Amino acid sequence: MSKNLRIKCPSCGNVADVPGNGNCAKCNNPLVLPEDGVIQMYRMGNPLGMAVGFGIYLNDIPMGHLANSESIRVPVSYGHYKVHMTHGMSRKGVDAEFDVTPQDRFIYLKAHIRPGFWSNTVVVERVPGDQMPPL
Repeated sequence: MSKNLRIKCPSCGNVADVPGNGNCAKCNNPLVLPEDGVIQMYRMGNPLGMAVGFGIYLNDIPMGHLANSESIRVPVSYGHYKVHMTHGMSRKGVDAEFDVTPQDRFIYLKAHIRPGFWSNTVVVERVPGDQMPPL
């Protein structure tokens, strides 16, 4: 489990897990983390042994990869967000949409695969914080 925060560099677009404010490892420009809210995502382990990770898209912006049984936190500003996750060649998925507001600053999401006949669907669902694994 990651204790770091996942952020995309506004200068070069590099996605990295960082412990806090600092400089981008790729372009050395300063990274300033938004402090309004946090989206925590957890890729549930698969009982069938399908250990493929998921690609993460936050408002259609690529945010890296989420490995099997991994949890990450993404700091965000207040606003409306859509989280989409993909696996392998499949872009099929059930997205989560929500608003980050001063009254609802912490968003918890779990993602898992719903098996299908021709392809598997990635399901992203919002859950209460007590259903998340510890970081």
